[in-house]
Amino acid sequence: MTKALATGALWLGATASQAMAQAADNYTLKPIAVFSDLESYFEQKSSTALKGDVDQSLIPYTTNVFNEQVIEDLKADRLEKVFAYIPGFSRTGTTANSFTIRGQSVDLQNLQVDGLPGLTSRFGSPTTANIERVEVVKGPASVLYGWMDPGGMVNMITKKPEDKEFREITLSGEMFPKYGDTGYTGSFDLNGRANADGTLLYRFIAGYEREDSFRDHVKDNRMMYLFPSLSWVPDDKRRLDFQLEYAKDERAADDGFFVLNRDINQRADITTYYQEPGDIDNDEGLSLILNYRDELTENVGLNLKWRSVWHTDERKLYESNAVRPDGTLRRRNRHQYNEREYHFGDANVKIDFDAITRQSLILGMGGGYEYRQYDRLAFGALGANVDQLNPVYTGDVLETVPGSYRNWDLYNFGVYAQDQIFITDKLSFLVGGRYDTQSGDYNERYLDSDETAHESVSVNTTAYNAGVTYQLTEQATVYASLSQSFNMQAIPTFDANNRQLDPESGTQYEVGLKFSLLDGKLNTNFAVFDLVKENVSETVDGARALIGTVESQGAEVTLQYQPSLNWQFQASYAYTDAKVAETTNDDARGNVPGFSPAHTASLLARYNYPEEVLGGLVGMGLGWHYESTRYTDEEESRRVRLAGYHVTDLNFYYELENLKLSLNVDNVFDETYFFGGSNDVKIYAGDPRKIMVRANYRF
Repeated sequence: MTKALATGALWLGATASQAMAQAADNYTLKPIAVFSDLESYFEQKSSTALKGDVDQSLIPYTTNVFNEQVIEDLKADRLEKVFAYIPGFSRTGTTANSFTIRGQSVDLQNLQVDGLPGLTSRFGSPTTANIERVEVVKGPASVLYGWMDPGGMVNMITKKPEDKEFREITLSGEMFPKYGDTGYTGSFDLNGRANADGTLLYRFIAGYEREDSFRDHVKDNRMMYLFPSLSWVPDDKRRLDFQLEYAKDERAADDGFFVLNRDINQRADITTYYQEPGDIDNDEGLSLILNYRDELTENVGLNLKWRSVWHTDERKLYESNAVRPDGTLRRRNRHQYNEREYHFGDANVKIDFDAITRQSLILGMGGGYEYRQYDRLAFGALGANVDQLNPVYTGDVLETVPGSYRNWDLYNFGVYAQDQIFITDKLSFLVGGRYDTQSGDYNERYLDSDETAHESVSVNTTAYNAGVTYQLTEQATVYASLSQSFNMQAIPTFDANNRQLDPESGTQYEVGLKFSLLDGKLNTNFAVFDLVKENVSETVDGARALIGTVESQGAEVTLQYQPSLNWQFQASYAYTDAKVAETTNDDARGNVPGFSPAHTASLLARYNYPEEVLGGLVGMGLGWHYESTRYTDEEESRRVRLAGYHVTDLNFYYELENLKLSLNVDNVFDETYFFGGSNDVKIYAGDPRKIMVRANYRF
């Protein structure tokens, strides 16, 4: 850690020196060669928090925006690399929604695409090939986006066709030098006009990835994606986007490693594999997206969105099940096949008007249909134990015992309203509410018996938010807010009277301060929050009851600074104090929830040398992120303590007018760390040192 901190200190010291020099020159930026200019990390507006492009100073919540420049400088091929630089985030596993926010777990609904749910890939983290920027809203977001967990929301805003011609090809290769495992990626991005007057625009993004992991037998992982899109733009007031997404992921199933005596130091080498060679995790998805925007008048705007997703995934493996008293790992023969469909829409009208005072009102409705099918083609057979240090693969020795076949038809509809009222030029109030109705049908059957089950339920719920912003000076704004969330219980979750339980609920109070200094070159946000998730269901006397409560309080600070046109950095820190406040489980009461670190921090910097070198641009970048101690579970008797860790990445660039070359070294100091898992049977190790080269050609 000393080396990483020293590296970060050198960068920050250089930044401070240059900042003082700038201050002595009346905070003005001296022009340098245009080719070395950097696009700013800071985005003045966010489109997710209030469902419209709103200045950050008018948003009474914490928002984090990661634009294309940030994603490029991170060399983030997958969204999981962006997560490491979001304050208050912690990864809990390898699937798309395996993370916590502000000490709270999330589900798939917390990860959205252009403001609507449904992913085309679940087992792996989403690719960034089609992502223009990532916007994160901290705390409950149910008023505008419906049911979800209360920690926050991640919105991936996709790339759309642009009114310019370009062709872009990207090739990259990677290697784990310690192990010799390699991988490569190839992609292209084609964009231009589909007709002479430019009212029809097209874009076609496609790519292919192949990777060998450093883990034994986790080789030849493959992903293919296609993102064609077409836009109709008759004028500057109307736009219709039609997009398709197709993704196919084929990878080796891997549950990580296990430990003895719940001690992370009693483990095998991080390369050791405990499934069977040839076990699989595959998924495939197709989505159709329609977005229509119409500025009906100068003060009235209409927004219509629709997203349909058809997704299947299959998991066939000997999964890790339990650590046995003799120090071996018991496994389960599991073959799981799932189908999901999402068909969701949102329609809203935004009206800016004067009624005593200036107001910005949004009225909307949203909802849709979700289908889930979970087939346990094999589930019941246990055994085929393997040794920790020398696992001997058994082959297909366990019988195929099918489990349950379950499916759900889920329906959702909600109406919402939110009004931002500008009392003066400096003072604004925000108030909003949502009414939501959810219903569902559940069916269950077994292949080896006549046992069946069918349930139908319907629940209604409401959520509210409120906030205030006050501009102290032209550079500083203070804010406070209240926000609420709801998340429907799984169907069926019945109480002692055989009634479906009410949804989980979340409430957050937040106050903060936002600064924008030096003509917008220095931007910072500081916030403190108190967040509670209630109505967590638990089993009491054979029935479910609303008993559980998870609390988290903390503070966050982010800073983005561009002292010169060729140099910038962003830094963040979050403190989170989370605990299981109420539960019937004495083994968990008062404990920290799984993967809720008290401290997270990050630093990202990019510097371009201001003079030409060999006819081109030369630059370098630094990435550093840190998480403190975490536990794999809240239950004292099952959890494993994972030590805090830091990872340092270095990037080097050489760029010509149409060609960009980069050399990237991830995990420079080859830190051994662990980022996710479950109890003592499934723990995941982070990537060791990895070297990547990349070439991007645009013409």
